Amino acid sequence: MSLHDETSRDSSCTKATTNALLRNPDKIGEYLNLADKYSQAYAAEPKMFLLPAAHSFLKPIITAYAHNLEGFTHYLTTVRDLFDRNSAQWLIVQRVYRRVNGRYVQQLRRERSHRAVVKAIELYGSVDYQVRMQWVANLENEWAKRRVVFLDANRSKFKGGRIPVEERVEMLAEFWNDIDTEIYEGRLKKWH
Repeated sequence: MSLHDETSRDSSCTKATTNALLRNPDKIGEYLNLADKYSQAYAAEPKMFLLPAAHSFLKPIITAYAHNLEGFTHYLTTVRDLFDRNSAQWLIVQRVYRRVNGRYVQQLRRERSHRAVVKAIELYGSVDYQVRMQWVANLENEWAKRRVVFLDANRSKFKGGRIPVEERVEMLAEFWNDIDTEIYEGRLKKWH
């Protein structure tokens, strides 16, 4: 079976799961929460993972997103947007999305900090754990302040100073891309 065939099969399985979720709108929050929980369990111990038969229809999204939180956040927004924004289901899926997205943002934060530490070790040599942890805390604090300044500088472009969610996501992607470039280029403060 070719990769294209595999992707098409996975896509159709995920679509079937989505259709099953949509046929049960009153249980969508419960099912998405279970899919998230099962995905984490599957990611941690795939050989030990047992999916209850009653939830077997969730398997395509569990296996597709167990190691892909970003993909799961996109999936959740896709499902969420199939409902009217004023519906209870939209709000329920949004709550699941916010929790999963929060975990994804933390994952990205840890990965970015790790890349910064690796680069700093390459540039400045190794240091003890306490110094390294304080350096990371200071670095993340500096990034947080810069992020606020960056968003504030762009607020005036929008009516009422409120940045729409879609624009904010794009702006933050641009901001974090700049930070990633700084890490890659080694524009990092020394350990002390």
